[in-house]
Amino acid sequence: MTLISYHNLISNITTVLPKATQVLCNRLTTILLLIAFLSACNMTSTPASTITVDTSIITVERMSTQCITQVQTQQNAMNAPSLSQSVSLANAAQHCVSDIQYSPKHPDIKTAMQFSALAFVNYVKAGDMQAAANSLAKFTTAFPQQDLLFADYTSFVDTATVLIKQSEVSPYQLTSLNINQTLRAEITRQRKWSLR
Repeated sequence: MTLISYHNLISNITTVLPKATQVLCNRLTTILLLIAFLSACNMTSTPASTITVDTSIITVERMSTQCITQVQTQQNAMNAPSLSQSVSLANAAQHCVSDIQYSPKHPDIKTAMQFSALAFVNYVKAGDMQAAANSLAKFTTAFPQQDLLFADYTSFVDTATVLIKQSEVSPYQLTSLNINQTLRAEITRQRKWSLR
């Protein structure tokens, strides 16, 4: 339908209707003409280039800065940690990362991974191997196919797995895992001298 046919249609309607309705029809005519004009402009223009926006970063839940600061302060205050301090720090670190979904592009993913690893290490220091195993399971679920490296470029996930599942790791697997040489030698020594 062209602009002229819209106008003729509205003119025919307004001659039959009372004055108050004619005002509404005039407004309707203006709106219809504007729509027709805009749609005509849209039809003749060249298509705009498509810009894809990654909305996953825009709508993510961030880690609490207060929680991060609390864990860092607690960690710095521990000179010679007791078992209860290690468990407390592990629980605080685990609490900071819980209930948040982490995509590979999440702005806090590195901190979250480090806090999860901190929780695992402190559970191990406290001797709570069941909590450490649960922490490792949460790490691998929250951060699939991702890992952290220690200062000697060994794998956190491999090291944690060996510490939790020593008896399940075969000698061949032990040699292929990216773990510290001292840890590998200690596990090998324990296996050699253990009474099975």
